[in-house]
Amino acid sequence: MTKSTFLFVYIILILGSMVNEIQGQNAICQKFLSETDCGAGSCTALCLQLWKGIGKCIKTDDHKLLCLCKYECIV
Repeated sequence: MTKSTFLFVYIILILGSMVNEIQGQNAICQKFLSETDCGAGSCTALCLQLWKGIGKCIKTDDHKLLCLCKYECIV
């Protein structure tokens, strides 16, 4: 009985770790949103609507503003 209980617990632990590996890891992804400009909170609103993330306007080297969206994703 003790061996079968130990074997059962061991199998459950192995299966649990396999499921965790299959599901993937959470990470922070980022994407430039060209569909919007950076005026009046539109970057933040679009990022929140599309990816449930946080949008922020950043300035490029040629002094243009681009919307950068950071969101949680699975890799």
